[in-house]
Amino acid sequence: MFKRVLVATDFSAHADHTLECIGDIPGIEEILLVHVIGESVKDAKPFLSKLPHHSVLEAASATLEEKRTHLGGLTDVPVVSRIVESVDGDTAGAIVKLAQEENTSLIVMGSRGHGLLYGYILGSVSKAVIQRTHKDLLIMHFRGSDNPEGKNLEKFCRNIFSHVLCPVDFSRPSVKTVEYAASLKGVRRMTLLHVSQESLKEDDQVPLQHLDRIAADLDGTRTRVSALVRVGNPAEVIAGVAEELDVSLIMIARVGQSDYAKNIPLGRVAAGVVTAARRPLFIVNPHISLDIRVKELDPGQFALAEQLWLDYHQQNADPAIDRIFGVFVEGSLAAVARCRRHPDGLEVDGVFVPVAYRDRGYARLAVQALVDSCGAEPLFMHATLDLIGFYSTFGFAPIAEHELPWTIMERFSFADGDLEGANVLPMKRVPAVKGKQS
Repeated sequence: MFKRVLVATDFSAHADHTLECIGDIPGIEEILLVHVIGESVKDAKPFLSKLPHHSVLEAASATLEEKRTHLGGLTDVPVVSRIVESVDGDTAGAIVKLAQEENTSLIVMGSRGHGLLYGYILGSVSKAVIQRTHKDLLIMHFRGSDNPEGKNLEKFCRNIFSHVLCPVDFSRPSVKTVEYAASLKGVRRMTLLHVSQESLKEDDQVPLQHLDRIAADLDGTRTRVSALVRVGNPAEVIAGVAEELDVSLIMIARVGQSDYAKNIPLGRVAAGVVTAARRPLFIVNPHISLDIRVKELDPGQFALAEQLWLDYHQQNADPAIDRIFGVFVEGSLAAVARCRRHPDGLEVDGVFVPVAYRDRGYARLAVQALVDSCGAEPLFMHATLDLIGFYSTFGFAPIAEHELPWTIMERFSFADGDLEGANVLPMKRVPAVKGKQS
């Protein structure tokens, strides 16, 4: 299942305990054992500042080789060791980059550590890796992990996958995570947990019924599945139930119901569980094709566009003169573009994508829909200067201000002819000649 696993170590007691757990991960064919060093090592220990850089490398290499040999003996799996030097002390960036370059399927790290070379760094590094990687990630927690020396730690890693707690908010990522967990060898028991943030009526069985349906879909597996519904703060409840049931692992989707369609690296609930959990935590990045639909809004949906425009000049929509085209992602409006009919011409404006949905091509989809539907007539616009190239790809070309229809030109009369000072440029799209592309 996890053919190539990257294991990061800072040589701390926490990291050593993590190595003891690697053999419980199913299907490993190769382990990449990684230690990152950088200029920050000399700031962590005063005596190291007197050592030449090559001595630091030699010490790290020797220690890493000992860990590699030990890990190979524990797992009976080929182990490759790597020393990586970070750029500008960016340890997390070095780990994320290496995981991508080496095409690893899983990153494993301890929750925190007191490094031989670094001092207290692994906690902050693990948090940064969680935020920045798109790989699946296993974070090992141990009882007594607040002890900086790592003494008397009680391992949780005996049969990590024996009893898995899967939080379910009924989003596609959470359901996919349940299916993923059930497919893993060694998962003998699974508890599905739904946490409602609102009080449930005593006879409200709907969440439990939904969980039971998900569990029923897993009947073909060898996993024993049970369902549980609780009320409260999701992250706190998940961490609490994990202790209550003495689970071996929490497995949670990176993003949940309210954020998986957006450019959010880590969902609010998952981030809270990262902080609150005291059990091994498996963060899954399920591969899901988003439901993206491009359509012209009917007048009853214009309020949705106006809600988006609150962050963009607070514009209003008028069904008598406006046509609005939108991109819906998982049912939520993620981009809009408006074609407004003036007495003397058509104007394109109101093209807007909220920050959470940017850099995914949604603006292009909205503008293309507008051009396809309204482009049989000339289209005019005041394009912001940094988007001239973008609109050019749709056939818009710069024109002089006096070439704009009067009512459209009047919209920027406040600029007194200094449109560049207003950060805009007039553009026009001429309808395509039949058989040719505009």
